[in-house]
Amino acid sequence: MNAFTAEYTSRPDSKAEEANVNREKVIVILHYYRDADKAIKMNERVIKNLEDQYYSTLGAVNSDGMPRGKGTTSNPVERVVLNIPRSVTQTIDRLRREIEEIGKIKAEIAEELKCLNYTEKALIQGFYIEGEQWERLSARVNYSPRQCRNIRAAALDCLARHFSANKIISRYRFPEK
Repeated sequence: MNAFTAEYTSRPDSKAEEANVNREKVIVILHYYRDADKAIKMNERVIKNLEDQYYSTLGAVNSDGMPRGKGTTSNPVERVVLNIPRSVTQTIDRLRREIEEIGKIKAEIAEELKCLNYTEKALIQGFYIEGEQWERLSARVNYSPRQCRNIRAAALDCLARHFSANKIISRYRFPEK
């Protein structure tokens, strides 16, 4: 075997091997879609905890309108806001942007899932998003488990094409597991 044939045979030359990489990325995207609501709820909980911790001190401030102190005007809200560390407000802003971004990506993924026919969509949603077993899915769509796996493979290839054509999805950096 010469150097040319060794180099040629070491490269992936079949479309199936290239499709596996795309399928893996599609699976990562589908898992992200599945967990998006959990991430949003977690971020909202963190924001609520931070706001409760730093903003709730306003309730202890006497704001009945009667003058207190030495003749200077005091704005209780302004005092509370000025005492919040900058890192906390930056964290809250970052988490809000993250929530918005996750929601936008989830909507884009849902839009691309519409390209699938009923059987493909039922299998993809059932297996990757709801976590069902092949036996239950095959009974639902009236195909054998082996046929369901074949249909799933075709659906993953279709989604790979659609996800790569979608600029928002293709540019987003999904977390690797």
